[in-house]
Amino acid sequence: MTSPHERAERELGRVLTRLAALGPSRLSRSAGEGRPAPAELVRPALQELADAAAAAEGREPRSVPALADRALGDQLAVLGRDLLTAAAATGDDAALVRAADRLEALRRAL
Repeated sequence: MTSPHERAERELGRVLTRLAALGPSRLSRSAGEGRPAPAELVRPALQELADAAAAAEGREPRSVPALADRALGDQLAVLGRDLLTAAAATGDDAALVRAADRLEALRRAL
């Protein structure tokens, strides 16, 4: 059985792979038919991961800066790792389950 930490880590890796496959030019482009650009799907997930890490560490959430679309993968990697580390240190499996679910939904939407 996969632990919440392993599942969240796996989903983070999958989303990062998907973002890398899209490439910088496709991150900004709408997917057509009224669908948002991939960058527009990633940014809310970044904030959710940052908020979850802050909650796990017992600190106030902060706004995630909106960097260039080409930096989204790096931002996701850093914020995802922050959450994995914080949740592991505090034993917050619920945060990891929510993160894995969110990352899985993001990957499918991309």
